[in-house]
Amino acid sequence: MSTKIGYVGVDHHHRDPYFTCASGLGLDVTAVCEPGRRVELDSLRAMDDRPDEITTEGGDVAELVRDAEVYEDPHRLAAEADVDVMWVTYRSDETPAIIESAVENGVHVVSEKPIARTAADLEGIAEKANEAGVTVSPTLYYRTNPVAMDIRDRVQDGFFGDIWTVQGRFNASQLSFRNTDHYIYDESVSRGGALQWIGPHWVDAMPWMLDDPIARVNASFHEAEEADVDAGAVLQLETESGTLGTYHTGYYLSDRGKDTHFGIYGTDAQAQTPLHHDSLQHEPTIPLEITSEDPDWSAAPRRTVEYEFTYDRFPAFGDFVYDYFESYFEGYETGDVPATVDDAVQLLRVLDAAYDSAERDGWVDVDG
Repeated sequence: MSTKIGYVGVDHHHRDPYFTCASGLGLDVTAVCEPGRRVELDSLRAMDDRPDEITTEGGDVAELVRDAEVYEDPHRLAAEADVDVMWVTYRSDETPAIIESAVENGVHVVSEKPIARTAADLEGIAEKANEAGVTVSPTLYYRTNPVAMDIRDRVQDGFFGDIWTVQGRFNASQLSFRNTDHYIYDESVSRGGALQWIGPHWVDAMPWMLDDPIARVNASFHEAEEADVDAGAVLQLETESGTLGTYHTGYYLSDRGKDTHFGIYGTDAQAQTPLHHDSLQHEPTIPLEITSEDPDWSAAPRRTVEYEFTYDRFPAFGDFVYDYFESYFEGYETGDVPATVDDAVQLLRVLDAAYDSAERDGWVDVDG
């Protein structure tokens, strides 16, 4: 029997690629909602005015939701609609209350990261979800990225030895490419810009690969001219075990696409990789360049592993995003999912500390 989906937030730039996933996974979208507005189902075509460069080659959106019930109130949808999961792509200031309604009605949730503006907005709801056995998951795709999974496995096997430092970079196109009238670039809705929207992917992925939470940060921002949020950020970070790191993220590029890098430096081995991949990079593979002192590598101490990315199931970023949702829908009933609501809370605690650090002009400990 197909999982029944209630989709909240159809006026969002990730809607079409997510509907492509839903179609490929055989999910049944039985209800849709754009809060405060009645959606005409036959008007759900590919969106022309996107706030970023996400694109999709998926099927007819209108056909996927042809028989869906339309709601203007997401809380009514949670209480009345016959759905198993609410899939939410909506504004960060209102999403926590929507998720709380879902939890109270026993409906599982997968929601666009970072789910809320601050950790305090989500912590109580996370406790309710865990007590009720309701799965709430943020969209933290890099936990199913094969390069990130390889690095995490090597860390857990002790391949790198003691890890001294890490470097991360995730830069995207300038705000001139984006619809800055969209609510995601409104400080009152989102709290932040580059760090809050594109930055969270690797603010989560870096400590996840290290299996070592971020304990404190020192952050600096510069503000955007086109919107009242940050255009970019630089973070110094220290993990619980003492690994030091830096992370750069921002809307900096003068063309579409991403500029990315991840480096890890340990006593026994080092690795460097772009890690990220999407269809705008126009390259079929991503390299993972590894240097090791392991005796087994003595004949070739420096090696490159090439990972091939395909886009058949998720044209925008690559199939690892599809794999993320596939894993979620295979495991949501038991809670066996790639990222949990507790992971979302921890991510927000790091973001809270970063914005607090900029205000204080110094290092700030991550709560929790």
